[in-house]
Amino acid sequence: MKLEFDLSLYLVTDSTMVPAGKTLAETVDQAIQGGVTIVQLREKSADTGDFIATARTVQSITRKASVPLLINDRIDVALAIDADGVHIGQDDMPLSEARQLLGPHKIIGVSVQTCEEAEIAVRGGADYLGIGTCYSTNTKAVKVGPQGPAGIRAVWEHALKVSEPPCKVRAVTIGGVNQYNVAHVLNYACAVNGTCLDGVAVVSAIMAAPDPSLAAQVLQQQISTARQTSGIRPKYDIDHVSQQVAAVFAQSKAGSITPLVQHITNSVVINDCANACLALGGSPIMAADVEEQADLAQVVNALVINIGTLATEQVAGMREAMRHANLHQTPIILDPVAVGATTHRMQVIDEMIRDFGICVIKGNAGEIAALAGSAEMKMRGVDAVGTGFADPVAVVKQVALRHRCVVVMTGVVDYVSDGTNTFAVRNGHKLQSVITGSGCMLKKHQ
Repeated sequence: MKLEFDLSLYLVTDSTMVPAGKTLAETVDQAIQGGVTIVQLREKSADTGDFIATARTVQSITRKASVPLLINDRIDVALAIDADGVHIGQDDMPLSEARQLLGPHKIIGVSVQTCEEAEIAVRGGADYLGIGTCYSTNTKAVKVGPQGPAGIRAVWEHALKVSEPPCKVRAVTIGGVNQYNVAHVLNYACAVNGTCLDGVAVVSAIMAAPDPSLAAQVLQQQISTARQTSGIRPKYDIDHVSQQVAAVFAQSKAGSITPLVQHITNSVVINDCANACLALGGSPIMAADVEEQADLAQVVNALVINIGTLATEQVAGMREAMRHANLHQTPIILDPVAVGATTHRMQVIDEMIRDFGICVIKGNAGEIAALAGSAEMKMRGVDAVGTGFADPVAVVKQVALRHRCVVVMTGVVDYVSDGTNTFAVRNGHKLQSVITGSGCMLKKHQ
């Protein structure tokens, strides 16, 4: 009978990363104590004898903790120590031959980077897939560059499509995953039908950590958060939403909540945004320097990013703030000002969405069109130009589903969608279109 296994926090070892004063065995032991659920022993440069000796040492630790031990590539080593299974790549022994040698009860995982590779592995009977690489990494040479969470999702969705019940395919992603991005990766890579990856595989995030147990604990906390928030959003009716919004504004008016809102915004409206935040019962802090983001992230309740007056130094501060916001599960509101106007702005926003979990994207019709890849609206500077969308509801829903967030598209009628629920808001005023920064100030309401 095949051993039951939990893929949620999958450790891939690399003895070259172990800090001075620690051993590989100690690192694995501490990582398991912190929450690692499965271990793959990967020793690319070890001689066979040394590999077997190391594997037996690590196996004594994993078996005591009832954590499966897989061997990377080396079927001979796995057979020599009776490991729980193996993980093989595209250039290793074919899956069918590995299964023949190991038998039906051993775990076999397969690295895949494309839909075609995933389909072959699924149809060949792989117990799980290792889909990569998500982000750039120096731990392993790869033929296909980093795909980002969107690329991982595409491969995962195809694997699900070709998987035949009752044998549902399982998978993890690997490549540059760490405590700052793991929740975002799991949320963004979740399939459109709500089926999420079974976990993540990490190397340096634990192997190079001074305290492997603490590193594993933090990763498990982030994974737990992602599992609670990922997937298909529930359906709400307008009465429920209206009651929730009214309750928040009532608390704000009464002074029972005073959220600390960090703004990294454009220089044109920075004072107006601060005053708008105060008027709505919040407490603004305008802080963009890279060096203070780790401290601020521990106390702020929301982070607003606005690229209106884009500058290289400002982008560095924004990215550092977003990185720490993800670690603390602080909601990020992104205003991609003029994103369709220049290639550089598009690249900056694409990279932010790829690398960080965004809670709300707020933009005018031209900005949302750029994110949707639609030609129905264009940007002329910061202004949207065009006759409008034929189906604005479909557009905001599409962008919300693609980026796993709430999308607010402003205009004569504002549209708000989380991909499941979409609402039209008709409470604007014509003067909003003839003053600077009304859209920027809108984010303080969100």
